[in-house]
Amino acid sequence: MLKLSDYQISEHTGFLPEKEIILADRSNEAWLALAERLPKILLQGNFKQIVENLPDFKVNTHRPDLWERDMRTLSYIGHAYMWGDKNVPTKLPANLATAWVATAQLLGRPPILSYPSYCLFNWQRVDTNKPPYLGNIEIIQNFLGGADEDWFILIHVDIEARAAQALRVIPQLLEDSQNQRLDAVVEGLKEVAEGLQAMNATLNRMPEYCDPYIYYTRVRPYIFGTKNNPAMPNGLIYEDCFDNQPQFYRGETGAQSGIVPTLDALLGIYHEDDPLKEYLLEMRQYMPVLHRKFVETIEQASTIKQTVRDNPNHQPLREAYVLCVNELYKFRAKHLEYAASYIHKQALQANNSNTIGTGGTPFMTYLAKHRDETVVSV
Repeated sequence: MLKLSDYQISEHTGFLPEKEIILADRSNEAWLALAERLPKILLQGNFKQIVENLPDFKVNTHRPDLWERDMRTLSYIGHAYMWGDKNVPTKLPANLATAWVATAQLLGRPPILSYPSYCLFNWQRVDTNKPPYLGNIEIIQNFLGGADEDWFILIHVDIEARAAQALRVIPQLLEDSQNQRLDAVVEGLKEVAEGLQAMNATLNRMPEYCDPYIYYTRVRPYIFGTKNNPAMPNGLIYEDCFDNQPQFYRGETGAQSGIVPTLDALLGIYHEDDPLKEYLLEMRQYMPVLHRKFVETIEQASTIKQTVRDNPNHQPLREAYVLCVNELYKFRAKHLEYAASYIHKQALQANNSNTIGTGGTPFMTYLAKHRDETVVSV
């Protein structure tokens, strides 16, 4: 049977680590101190100069336990360097670029701020004996800080934690489906649906502390990438890396989470071969390597949809499957609603013709298509 632990997935916290990254190690002290004071230092107006004067970052090649912390630190400093003032750079200094690239290579991800550093490995519990849900989690690293930035990330952390209910039944669900244990499949799908319902309940809470205008003007600007970005039409040079040729990477986006691709794979939700599908596949390169492999494994292994098709007279089975698909549709529909109010409407009010998402895509078109392809087709 499939083992979640083989893919760095927890039965209790899903794609989140069971234990948050809180390390006493202070290697690269100057860099860590800068990251910790980022909200204050960004307001001083000389951030680029401060970074350029930092000592070389020591890449912790033989300390895997430090890699995610170092990646988060370098990614936040890197994006602050890129987007911290109106003067968008054409290159990153070597002391930042070489360490960022080396650490990213250790993790098997591009050297850019992506969802793992922004969400999965950027939180800590208030009470270590309670689950990492809203009210018991706080963000470790910020750009400017404030309730809106924290809440935006915290919502994603809670969603990841709630998804554990759906993820933990997948190994048994796959085995039950393959062996036609239909009643067991029904119970497994009910767990998946409950997990999705909990995710939806959390997503619905986004407006409580994250205002659309504040998000658009203070949170979103820092998470853009360099690919398909009008502000960086020629990409970004990582000094002393890649033969000093400009690089193009997607920005941070929830499409880099493993949850929805996993549930798509489990339920047999199919996306047409078009730029949208190419984009979704590209986003997997920004996931932790084992999470990416898990999605691919579920795509190859899941027979859930076929099992439902092969048993048209088993009403409880069909009802449980339909419930899962409908809840996934609701999740995508709410996401599209937020994209309209938090980004598209704000761009129009600001007379900003740039309606490209942080991942470098025409997000309204893509999200609508995501939603519309989430249908029952059995």
